[in-house]
Amino acid sequence: MEATRVTEQGCLGSAETSLRRVAPSILQHDYLVLSYLYRDIRRGIASIPAAPGARAGAIDVGAGGGPYRALLAHSGYTVRTLDIEPGPGIDIVGRAESTGLADASVDLVVCTQVLEHTRAPWLAVREFARILKPGGSLLFSVPHVWFHHPHPHDYWRMTREGVAALCEEGGFEVVEILPQGGSAAAFVQVFNFLVYGAVGALAAPLFAVTNAVGRGIDALISDTRFALNHVCVARKPSAVTEAP
Repeated sequence: MEATRVTEQGCLGSAETSLRRVAPSILQHDYLVLSYLYRDIRRGIASIPAAPGARAGAIDVGAGGGPYRALLAHSGYTVRTLDIEPGPGIDIVGRAESTGLADASVDLVVCTQVLEHTRAPWLAVREFARILKPGGSLLFSVPHVWFHHPHPHDYWRMTREGVAALCEEGGFEVVEILPQGGSAAAFVQVFNFLVYGAVGALAAPLFAVTNAVGRGIDALISDTRFALNHVCVARKPSAVTEAP
């Protein structure tokens, strides 16, 4: 594996991609999944207590163009981004399973839609526990109902129980697991992807209708058996209690 290193690119790159991720248009075929994801990532960050003392440090693992950098900075975090390749908006090159960061060096780890691409996500979660300070927080999301999307590989889909099991592997305490979108939203999202694959962005007017219908039905029917993703907020214990 390439050694972890800090790049000189500190500015936010790929602004268009980042904006599409955090402020999707209802005309987009993937509006439902992206709007739910941003809503719950924002909610998760807001729910995490601020670290006492000095400005808290956050690492966004698998950040791509760093779409959540501004959101994290607005919440008071000094943000570094990590990905497997250098690029605009990437501060550190490394892997989720081996970040190269020091023990107990960050207050918050954010990892969105990344763990399904790791061969051993439990190793990544253990790595997050290693680099987090005692009492630090982990915020991550994983797909539940989603199509095959290798970057460069695509290994896993995770249920609520799978998310909880990952937290247990890392020694984390689960604070909250949020299902993203119900069965109606998942049905519409899959339909949108099929249409997009056939005609592309020409179907934008249709997507505006299907997205509105999907959100409307989703608000009326509470059925998360086919949730698109799960978002989890977890906490590293402040201290390890030794057995007498």
